[in-house]
Amino acid sequence: MLDFDTHIIGESPKNLLIFLHGYNGTVADHQYAIAWFEQHLRNTVLIVPHAPETSDKNPKRRQWFGMLKYDATNRRKQPETSTEEIFAIYNQTAYDIAHCAKLVNGFINTMQHQYHFDDAHTFLCGFSQGAMLTIYTALTRDSELSGAFALSGLVAGADSLSGKICSRPPLYLFHGREDMKVQFKTLTESEKWLKEHGISPKITTYDGLEHRMCEEEITEIADIINNRV
Repeated sequence: MLDFDTHIIGESPKNLLIFLHGYNGTVADHQYAIAWFEQHLRNTVLIVPHAPETSDKNPKRRQWFGMLKYDATNRRKQPETSTEEIFAIYNQTAYDIAHCAKLVNGFINTMQHQYHFDDAHTFLCGFSQGAMLTIYTALTRDSELSGAFALSGLVAGADSLSGKICSRPPLYLFHGREDMKVQFKTLTESEKWLKEHGISPKITTYDGLEHRMCEEEITEIADIINNRV
């Protein structure tokens, strides 16, 4: 069972939102976004699980799965690295991300049981590695979530995922145009891959935004969730 933080927003929660933090990070690193969620969401249970592994880059941080074994020299972050090579690097993570998706789907089930929600009132959101895991988890879930939000991510483990899609919930991709950690240029290929597999994501991009979240993203996500009845 994952450790997690709980934020009860409003007196009569009607929706459940699970937020997955990024690689080599902690929940504390994402407090600025959590504060925006608390400001803009209404009547929602916000759950923020802690990634299960110690980071392979820093023993004081966490990860859903390691990246040094797949890309020890950070080729995926270099401007000259092609989109094709970046996706090839992330394609190697298939086993790890599939394992994590199974873990997160089990966690979702537990939180739904605990707080009395069904998939029609459950949303999944993630940043960076958490965004990649959000996509994989939502598409491999047996039943359809009400929405999945991927911020600054891409389709990881694509070759494996293509044969495991069970669900096609509304999917929203957000990305900053100045992002060089999960490079912005990968967004086009993620969108193409998703459309080839019967998923038409809504795309929102932000000028001047590097590898972090902005309040506009959180506001849009909150509006979608708040309008779920």
